[in-house]
Amino acid sequence: MSDPSLASHPLKSRLARRLIAAIILFSAAMVLVMTALQLYQEYRRQLHEVEAQFQQIGEVHLRSLTQSLWATNNKEVQIQLEGMLQVPNIVHAAVHEKDQLHAQAGRSDSVRTVERRYTMRYEYHGQPLEIGTLTVVATLDGIYQQLFRQATQVLLDNALRTFLVALFVFVLFHRLITRHLATVVEYLRRTDPAAAAAPLALARAPRPQPDELDVLVTATNDMLAKTHATLDALRDSEVRVRLLLDSTSEAIYGVDIQGICTFANPACLRLLGYGSERELIGKRIHELIHHTHPDGRHYPIEACAVRLATLAGQTCHRNDEVHWRADGSSFPVEYWSHPMTKDGEQIGTVVAFIDISERRQAEADLHRLAYYDNLTGLPNRMLFNDRVQQALIDAKRRNRFVALMMLDMDRFKVINDTMGHDAGDALLCEIAARLQRSIRETDTVSRLGGDEFALLFTDVTDSQHVAHLAQLVLAQFITPVAIDGREIFSGASIGVVLYPTDTEEGDSLLKFADSAMYHAKECGRNNYQFYSQDMTASAQQRLRLETELRRAVERNELFLHYQPQVDARSGRITGVEALLRWQDSAGDSISPAQFIPLAEETGLIVPIGKWVLKTACEQLKRWHEAGHEDILMSVNVASRQFRDLLFHDTVKQAIESSGIPPGALELEITESILLENSDDTRHTLQAIKTLGASLAIDDFGTGYSSLSY
Repeated sequence: MSDPSLASHPLKSRLARRLIAAIILFSAAMVLVMTALQLYQEYRRQLHEVEAQFQQIGEVHLRSLTQSLWATNNKEVQIQLEGMLQVPNIVHAAVHEKDQLHAQAGRSDSVRTVERRYTMRYEYHGQPLEIGTLTVVATLDGIYQQLFRQATQVLLDNALRTFLVALFVFVLFHRLITRHLATVVEYLRRTDPAAAAAPLALARAPRPQPDELDVLVTATNDMLAKTHATLDALRDSEVRVRLLLDSTSEAIYGVDIQGICTFANPACLRLLGYGSERELIGKRIHELIHHTHPDGRHYPIEACAVRLATLAGQTCHRNDEVHWRADGSSFPVEYWSHPMTKDGEQIGTVVAFIDISERRQAEADLHRLAYYDNLTGLPNRMLFNDRVQQALIDAKRRNRFVALMMLDMDRFKVINDTMGHDAGDALLCEIAARLQRSIRETDTVSRLGGDEFALLFTDVTDSQHVAHLAQLVLAQFITPVAIDGREIFSGASIGVVLYPTDTEEGDSLLKFADSAMYHAKECGRNNYQFYSQDMTASAQQRLRLETELRRAVERNELFLHYQPQVDARSGRITGVEALLRWQDSAGDSISPAQFIPLAEETGLIVPIGKWVLKTACEQLKRWHEAGHEDILMSVNVASRQFRDLLFHDTVKQAIESSGIPPGALELEITESILLENSDDTRHTLQAIKTLGASLAIDDFGTGYSSLSY
């Protein structure tokens, strides 16, 4: 029943050891304090004796020593100094005359010393004369040694007494208390609350009146009896609950307040792919089955719906999340969580969930059938119409343009009839994939039926932008499609309509685009046509002009005119302004009003402006070398060119390569550049100023550069 070693060895009792340690520590502290006080008093007494010896020397030896020194009786002085060494604790005595050592006796090499100095005065003809100094040194080593011996003896005596008292108290305490407490401890440690056991009894004679140990034994036996009864009732309740959990088809698990799994029924283990409940119990369930969102994003436990409901003591229902199996796969679930309480305090949460994979698949199939084309997987007419309405609403709110294209494949019926429907379906799928790759993520391509497709483009800027997009779509038909070992060439006729330019009604967009598509077929197929013929011609002309402009620099079609700037008072030419002109390969002059805005919009103004700067500076250098050194060159700078990060380097290179003075170049900028008031603008202006070139505001109020003048 009890551990014999614990009961028979008092030192194994922690309580007894702590008691004896407390006694020893307290006694030792008291001994140290008393010993310290006693030694301090003895130290003070010894120091008082040393002071008395110094006083004795001053009263007895100082006068006779002074007379001997006056009489220059050095032998007598030496004898008296050696006599001073007979005084206890005095180890050194010396006489100094006019800061020079006259005589000495003894040594002052002790570790601890006390020194006194006496002035030696002799009265001569009634006048006291200072003839020397007596120095006396006393050692304290002997005092400290004596104190140490006394301290050692006192400590040893007190330690022995303390040990004997503590030993007696320790044995008595063990005999009366700790051995019985050890018996109770061992009984409780070895007794299984779920199994029957003999009552606790102490090995001691009965007492007439029960003491605290008897009360402890009775309380222990009563506690064990109540524990057995409670455990029996709990086992019966657990059996009923377990039968209920095991028989239900719903997956159920429980967690405590910290999110640690406390139980899981067989349906839960089956759905999650675990073989035993032990694989879940004691672990954080969120990290095992609920750690990631359906889209792969990390699902932190701080945001977990079950966790938040648990902390708030509330119920929770979700059907938009997934659980993760033991093999790493996931499945969609619908779950309900309810708080568990005990004695009015929440102890955790029970969660029930079901696998809704089949429901999700059925919903996805219905959605795909309702909104997507079965053959190509593209959005069908219903989904396309919905996206058109959404795009128009967004465009109206943001004041943007929307383009809709109706596309019909050329010669598809011939291919379908000659090669069969399977080949026709393969061609439709390949064209659908190409169209899907040719558009942006924000755009939509749809198969409306047969060989007819519709494309929706949002956030377009103007007709030129739409023409670019139409060309990209047509480019998808350039490469032939390989079907059954044969190369199939197919074209497309595209009708284009713009919102809100052509119409503000969504229903009219498809109708107008369809009309434009038939017009494209009438124009020879494999082309695109805007709903407005005038707009079509304008867009095509603009694209042609852009293409020609890109080649103009390479073909040396651009050149400069220099407009003189004349002083009105003197009539003298003070400078020239460089004006850009273009004559195409056919010899026709293109109006600057046409190509300058186009160059700025497309960004071509940057390389063109670089060429203008270089050419103008070289021409100015030639005029300077010809003797016209006072002429200044004025060059207009477009805002797009000015915002170029390399503009400062372009100006610097033009000045340095031509060799003109920086001050001879004047850059004219529009006021719109100054109105930007950005850090980049200020930095560029400062950099140009540092180069030495001058700046001027040109064409105030228009916002356009005057390269076109």
